[in-house]
Formats: sequence, C-alpha cells, structure tokens
Amino acid sequence: MARSKKEYKTPIGAIPKIVNNFKPKTDNQRLFHLKIGDFNNQLILCHGIAGTGKTYVSIYKALQDILRRGTPYDKLIIINPTVDVGNEDKLGFLPGELQSKIQQYNESTFTILDKIIGKAKASKMIHDGKIEIGVLNFLRGVNLENCYVILDEAQNVSPMQIKTLMTRISENCKMIIQGDMSQCDKYKMNGITAYEKSGFYDAWFRLKGVDGVDHLAFDREDCIRHPLVKRILKTYEDEHEIKL
Repeated sequence: MARSKKEYKTPIGAIPKIVNNFKPKTDNQRLFHLKIGDFNNQLILCHGIAGTGKTYVSIYKALQDILRRGTPYDKLIIINPTVDVGNEDKLGFLPGELQSKIQQYNESTFTILDKIIGKAKASKMIHDGKIEIGVLNFLRGVNLENCYVILDEAQNVSPMQIKTLMTRISENCKMIIQGDMSQCDKYKMNGITAYEKSGFYDAWFRLKGVDGVDHLAFDREDCIRHPLVKRILKTYEDEHEIKL
C-alpha cells in the first residue's frame, strides 16, 4: 500500500549534510525544487534550455531524499539516452562492455554528482547500488519502486521509449523527465530540429492535467551560465521559439 502524505512526512529525519548545499539562483530553480519535494507529484516533466540548472537541482533533491532517514527512497537511477550530438543512437557500435559504452554519455552526470556530494561519496554510493546509471534499452519488464528516476536529455527519446519508462513506475517511485526540446539531436528534418517527433514533446502535452503529474518550463532568463550564453540562446530562440 502506498504511503500517505502524513506517513511520509512524520518519520523522516533531519536534512542530511551535503558537500555542496543547494541555493537556488532563480525563482524557477526554487519552484522546481519544491515541485520535486511535493509528495503528490509522482512524475515531473521539466523543460529547460542550456544552463538553467535543471539537472543539478533534480539530482540534488533526489540525493537529499535518498540520504534522509525515513523517506521511502532507496536509490537514484539516472538515465541518459545514448545519442550523439547531431546523430542517431550508436551504442551498439561502440567498443567495450556496456558500462564503458554508456560512460561517455554520463560524464556530465558524474561531474554533478562529484560537485554535490564529493567524489568519494559518489563513488561509494555507486559501488553500494545507491546510485545506478540506467539504460533505456533494458527497462522493459522492470518495476521501478522505492527509488528516484531521472531521465535527462529526454528530447532524444522516442514516444515508445518514454511510454515504456513511465509505465515502469511502481510503489514509492518519483520520476523526473527533463530535457531541452531545442537541442533535439535524434529527430531532424533537413537539418532542422523536429522536436515535435520527440517522446518528450508528446508526453508534455499528453499528460497535461493528469493527477500526480506536474510540469515546469524554464526560460532564457533562467540561464545562469556566462551572460554570452543568454545572448547566443536569444538568437536561436527568436528564430525557432518553442511554445509550451
């Protein structure tokens, strides 16, 4: 039986000490953190352009709940599609075992983990199975329970893949699906991004108003990288603006 909101809130312990504590830099970062923490939101869809901090915030909140005594979450599963920039999925052609194949697609994930909890702690949690790097290709038939699941770069996932992932949600599973539709590498037509074919775009509108699902869209003003990045993004957004 699923835990009620009251059962979840009363027994949990103090917020664990994390190497790099989260301090929101924008209102939307703060809102995203709150939406993830809302027990009624079992699935959160987040669209954000480059540099808005969506991956940092989602991983931080997930680790916070996993490390906090009394929450129902035992581990964090992070999934990145194995799609190269501007190319189709080439995982099967890469040399080495599966783990070494997916390593290159998760370098930014490992960097964020190291920043949030430190390299030693991150390595230990991976060794202990508290953090897993998942692969979409092997999720069919799996029940995702007592865990956080973060699908990053979701703009490069097909409608069938994203459906398969979402229908794996089981008891005490919190899922965050996030990406940037303007950087869709898998779906292109004549060199132009065809983000409407993405499973992320499809799910964004298909799940509007569904109980237990929440949405958040960052915008250009939420970009916290170098000011030049904002100016660069403006030139692209004015030409190919995505309406959500």
